[in-house]
Amino acid sequence: MVARTGLSALLLVPVALRDGAFVREWRRHPGSLLTASVLQMTLPIVLLTIGQQHVAAGLAGVLLGTQPVWATVLAAAVERRVRPGAAVGVVVGLAGVVLLFWKDLGGASAPVSGALLVAAAACYAAGAIYIQRVLTDVHPITVAASALSVSCLLLLPTLAPVPARFPSPATALWLTVLGTVATGGSLALFYVLIGRVGAVRANLPAYLAPAFALLYDIPLGHFPTATALGGLALILTGSAVAAHSPRHQGEEPLPRATL
Repeated sequence: MVARTGLSALLLVPVALRDGAFVREWRRHPGSLLTASVLQMTLPIVLLTIGQQHVAAGLAGVLLGTQPVWATVLAAAVERRVRPGAAVGVVVGLAGVVLLFWKDLGGASAPVSGALLVAAAACYAAGAIYIQRVLTDVHPITVAASALSVSCLLLLPTLAPVPARFPSPATALWLTVLGTVATGGSLALFYVLIGRVGAVRANLPAYLAPAFALLYDIPLGHFPTATALGGLALILTGSAVAAHSPRHQGEEPLPRATL
């Protein structure tokens, strides 16, 4: 967790420091940036790390797939209105995730660990809603750099009981790719999407992660079953329906500041 957030911070903080934007925004919004960082990154990454250790991979995928559902529910609660198109699309997409992992849902799992994964998904969604409503004038790069920097600092104490050892070159390479491109880059794009299309639509790619995992298995000789393909179809259909629902019903994206 520390290496992943730290490497991402090293990638994004220098960009955010350009023209003094990073320091300026922390002077203007210290409490809001700290809250967004803990809610959207620190807390869910801890919950996710702990919860996944005791839950089967299929069930974990379904529980984490509730992220768009939470975003829709929270957005409806905040705006006091429900966008029918988004709600229908999110539910259809969730059904696709369940169908995709259907064969993996029979194993035993720890209820507490499952609850931690659901809580992580809810935190991700709540953080997106918070950023959309409170940090509308802060550039996405600054928000992402802040979330990663704060999380890295808060997670540093977890390294105390871990014996120091250097990873192999292959592990170091994949860790660098995971920390920079897969975490720092994707988080920055996620915050850009929040500003441009709203928090609910920005959370929809959470449905696509298991779908891509299914496709990546094909070159390895693992071909999808009819049930898995049906789940993939529902995911794509639900995401399309939710993404193309009218904006005027509660999730008009707000303008973003330029860096």
